[in-house]
This record gives sequence, structure tokens and C-alpha cells, in this order.
Amino acid sequence: MTIEEIIIQQQEFDSNYKGKFNWNQIIDNEHLEILEFLLLSMVGEFGEATNIVKKVIRGDKTLEEVKDDLSEEIIDIFIYVIKLIYQLDIDLDKVYSAKMEKNKIRFKEYESDKI
Repeated sequence: MTIEEIIIQQQEFDSNYKGKFNWNQIIDNEHLEILEFLLLSMVGEFGEATNIVKKVIRGDKTLEEVKDDLSEEIIDIFIYVIKLIYQLDIDLDKVYSAKMEKNKIRFKEYESDKI
């Protein structure tokens, strides 16, 4: 599945759900509460993923034991990223390519000799 197909699938999923606001509402100056909600929700998912990793680091669980749960939390984060991409109308190809070019310059000193 391509990233574009994932975005479309998420848009279709979101269009079927309504709450205090439309789950697929485009974010603009009139709907900043949606941006706030999505970012706070994403932070919550990062917290859940971090708690799982904390259990591994302190020795309560192994990475293998928590991999499924950690994978779910990472996908939850990914879903919020996908939602932000389409709800903020971000041109993913353009912005990603531009950012990669900036990163090539920024991380030039760490470049591997194999490249």
C-alpha cells in the first residue's frame, strides 16, 4: 500500500465518524481546536509508547514481549501524522523532498564513506 492509498483510506474512515467536530475537517484558522486535539492526542500516544519502552528498559519485559503493543502505539502515532498531513493540506512529496535536501546539508558531517 502506498502512502497516498493510506491517506485516502484514513480520509474515508474519518468521514464515517462525527463527534464534537468532523473527524476529517480541514484545519484552518476557523478550526484550530482540531489541530490542538490532534497534537494532544498524538502526544498521548507517544506517552503510551514511552511507557511500553520504559518497561523494557527497566527489565520488566523484553522487546519481543511488547513488540505488538509497541507496534500498535506507533501506528496510532502514524495515523495522527496522516490526519495532520491531509487535514492541513500538506503536499507530502514536496515538503518531504525539501526537508530531505535540508537534512543532507545539516547532517553532511555525519555522512558515511559508503555513500
